[in-house]
Amino acid sequence: MAAPASADHSSHLVADKLAQLAPYGWFLLHDVHWPGRPLARLEHVLVGPGGVVVVNAKNWSGDVDVVDGALRQNGHDRFPAVETALAQAAAVAAVLPAPWRRLVRSLICLTAQPELQGTTGSGIEVRGIECMAAAVTNLPDVLDAPSTLLLYTQLGQLLTRPQVPEAGTVQNPAYRPATGPATSRPVQRRPVPPYYLYGGERRPVTVLRVVGRSLVAGLVSAALLAPPLWLMWELLPK
Repeated sequence: MAAPASADHSSHLVADKLAQLAPYGWFLLHDVHWPGRPLARLEHVLVGPGGVVVVNAKNWSGDVDVVDGALRQNGHDRFPAVETALAQAAAVAAVLPAPWRRLVRSLICLTAQPELQGTTGSGIEVRGIECMAAAVTNLPDVLDAPSTLLLYTQLGQLLTRPQVPEAGTVQNPAYRPATGPATSRPVQRRPVPPYYLYGGERRPVTVLRVVGRSLVAGLVSAALLAPPLWLMWELLPK
């Protein structure tokens, strides 16, 4: 689904404003993958002396403010936007080596409230577009220039390469789900008969074959054990 035109416009406004950070040693990534979510995107990711900042642009109308740690628009709590910002920072931190994970934070940038400044109870900074550059450059330095460039290069590779589905969701391409109603009828399997070797050939043992062979063996045994007919004739009384 294509992003709304207003969202694209606000994202472009924020990108232009973020370009002012380049002389201060900040590198910019725009419209990159959201790690772990192949269909989702991150609008802006900054890498600089103050660490990594994930910026989410909003073009909200009306009365927007941060009151008692809660981001509100026209009196309504916009906590889902704060949750999204937290999730984005966590996703970016998860792909980095452990020492760098604590350097990732999120910032919500409001284009229609240019002078707004506030911080939510969960630590997400909310800034109007005119206050955003100052909020970034005022972050305490945690990276030197070589580390900044290394981190920017690594994130650029991680966030722009093709994404794959989460583990457990890969399916066989030849698989076709059933279109009819599901059935609980068990699969009927014919019993496999035992086999015996006959002249080097495996033949199934059946009841008739076993009975027939037993009958023949009994008749042969009886014939072998019975006395000859001539002897029985001699023994008969005269």
